[in-house]
Amino acid sequence: MDVRKDAAILHAARRLLLQGGPAQLTMEAVAQASGVSKATLYRRWPDRDALLRALVAHEAAPLLHTLHTVPPDEEALVRALVRFLDGLLCFVTRPAYRRYLQAVAALPQRRADLQRIWHLGPQQAVDEVAALLQRYAVQRGARCNDAVREAETLIGMAMGLDMARVLYQQPPRHGRAAARRSHLAWVVRRFVAGLVFSGGPVVRP
Repeated sequence: MDVRKDAAILHAARRLLLQGGPAQLTMEAVAQASGVSKATLYRRWPDRDALLRALVAHEAAPLLHTLHTVPPDEEALVRALVRFLDGLLCFVTRPAYRRYLQAVAALPQRRADLQRIWHLGPQQAVDEVAALLQRYAVQRGARCNDAVREAETLIGMAMGLDMARVLYQQPPRHGRAAARRSHLAWVVRRFVAGLVFSGGPVVRP
């Protein structure tokens, strides 16, 4: 395995995906943009779907890694969630991703591609937050009764109308890092304060 070729392929695939959505991601286009032969590309990823899955997983991994923890207390839970949501908002509001969402909305795309990206990206983010909430509850001797719904509620609270702002080509509400993190800390603390686990609300020291 040539790590440099892998990096060049994923970089080219990412650029094509962000420019025109999944419809632009063909094996021929990736091979040409990355400067590798199609034979090399197919040896690494046997088909376009495998390449698309690898690309989305590669993009999501650093963000989701922030959730791979077991918070020992409420403050640690708040910090982990704020860190994750800050990375998420930075990702979805940066210019390249804004152009990607606009391209997805404007150009015909394969439904199967969009479903795959949804499950490997946004849905996995919800599932990872839910798993974090469940781990936090379990180590406190409780259970989060509807962790997936709680996770989706939190992400919705944090993002607000920023996805609509992207589609309407409006700037994000919290453009500056300090303002964004302050907003997220406020959102997460309100969310955690309302968490209810089996057996009653979160017991605070």
